[in-house]
This record gives sequence, structure tokens and C-alpha cells, in this order.
Amino acid sequence: MTRTVWGLGTPRTFRPLWALAELGLEYEHRKILARGPGMADEHFRTLSKRHKIPFYEDDRVKIGESAAIVTYLADRHGGDILPMPAPGAAERAILQDRSLFIMTEIDARIYTIRLHHAPPQGLSELYGAAPAAVEAAKTYVENSLNEAARWLQDGRLYVLGEHFCTPDILLASCLVWAKLCGISVPKQLVEYLQR
Repeated sequence: MTRTVWGLGTPRTFRPLWALAELGLEYEHRKILARGPGMADEHFRTLSKRHKIPFYEDDRVKIGESAAIVTYLADRHGGDILPMPAPGAAERAILQDRSLFIMTEIDARIYTIRLHHAPPQGLSELYGAAPAAVEAAKTYVENSLNEAARWLQDGRLYVLGEHFCTPDILLASCLVWAKLCGISVPKQLVEYLQR
């Protein structure tokens, strides 16, 4: 089976690459940067009508959202390495709750900061400076990180307990991104990231 990941240099692209590495799966890595010349690749443009990275393709799917890619890989190949609870199980509902919280309340707000912050962390030259939006998003992310830290208060090692799984890839990548944006990360999450 041929697996291909398109993208390089973003936390969102890092997620499927991390999942593939954890799973020990072979893949081709097409190293194109966002807004770089590789985005004009004819094959990529026919695959990704959004013209965004990351993008993943294999013999069954062609998808571009990092959380969906990671979830798909874990569902299809996870086993004991990236375990996925069965659809309809209470554990699956919690996994989805945490994953969607990470993506909508943390990742999306950090992306707002990236769009409207001055370089080198941001892209305000392309999308316009919005200092008030950047500061509001930082505060929002800090509050959301406090919620994520609460998940670990019982001493668990990972988001869902004792097993590393897909929400850990999502959260860890957001924590790295948050630190790069100058967002205060709770001590509990700093220790979690170091693990």
C-alpha cells in the first residue's frame, strides 16, 4: 500500500507524521511548505481542492484535516500502539470529546494568533494585524489549557489514562505551538509534554 503525506513545517503536518512513526508504517513524505512553491504541484492541487497542508492519501482515502488523519490511522492500524475504543463505547465518546476540544478550543485559537500576529511567529503581513484578536485568543488558549491540565490532575500519564493515544498527539503538538506563540502553559502540561 502506498501512503503519502504532503506538508512540512507546521504542527498540523507534524501530527500525521508522528502517528505514522508511532505505528511503524511506511510512507512517502512530500515535503511542501505552506505558501511555498510546492503548493503549485499539479498532483497536489488535484488532490487538495483546499490547497492546504497537511494532506494524506492512501489506497482508501484522501483527507486533509490532521486530527482526521491521525484518527483514521489509529482506527485502521492502531492496535496496541495507538489504541482506539470501539465506536459507541463510553471511552470513544471521551476520546472524541477531548480531541474535539483540543482542535476547536486550542488549535483553532492558536491558528488565529498565527494569522494575525507579527512575524516571525505570525502571518499578519498576509492576513492583517489584529492585536486585540491575538491577545483575546492567547487568553482563551490559556483558559483552555487549564481545562486540559485538569484532565491530568488524577496523576494519569496521558490524556485518557495510562495509554498514549491520538488526543496526546493533538495536545502535545498544540503545546509546542502554544509555547512558540508565547502562551503560558500550566506546569502540569509542561511536565506532560516532557514525558
